[in-house]
Amino acid sequence: MAQYATFTKFYSPEDAQALISFLQQHGIPCKLEHEVNQLDKVFLSEGVDPMFALQIPTDRFPDLNGLLAEQAKFDMLQPGFEHVLQSSSTEELREIINDPSSWNAYDIQVAASLLAERTHVPTAVPAAASTFQPLKLELIWIILGYLACLLGASYFFQLAIGGFLAGLVVNQAKKTLKNGTTVKMYDKTSRMHGRIMMVLATICLAISFTLFYLASHR
Repeated sequence: MAQYATFTKFYSPEDAQALISFLQQHGIPCKLEHEVNQLDKVFLSEGVDPMFALQIPTDRFPDLNGLLAEQAKFDMLQPGFEHVLQSSSTEELREIINDPSSWNAYDIQVAASLLAERTHVPTAVPAAASTFQPLKLELIWIILGYLACLLGASYFFQLAIGGFLAGLVVNQAKKTLKNGTTVKMYDKTSRMHGRIMMVLATICLAISFTLFYLASHR
């Protein structure tokens, strides 16, 4: 059975329809998943991501990247072609080529073509990233995670549950690279803290329930 992974995300199913049609046209299977668990973003105090994940088989990631790049080349030859990157400066286009991690294959090809037109120098399209620098959990979030676990040993057992879930997210979070490879989101040290939080939260939760039990049987 093919292993599916998220290729990109959308804010609504309607936003995903154009790419879904493109995938169907080229015989690439896909499924749209509604993600509801974004505890990692909440825990890191970041903005909430688009919640509809378009997933395809991991071994088709290179195929789709290639198809998107070819489609960009074709579209740019059509009269009246418009793209938001046409208003970007030459320096901004260079930044996209030098750091393409936040852009899809279609946009990267458009940026490379526009840059070549302006500089009259062929611009190589960067290959899909095969490496990833894992994130390191900041000290403040580590402290808050442990603190939530410890406070959960009192009558505020909800804090222990929150600490356990935070540790679980840090330990299990993954990222799919553009070439279809799946890697851990956080580095080894951060994942170690996540596992410790899970164990500590479990112990503190048991203490909290024990206190509730003793208090109710006095």
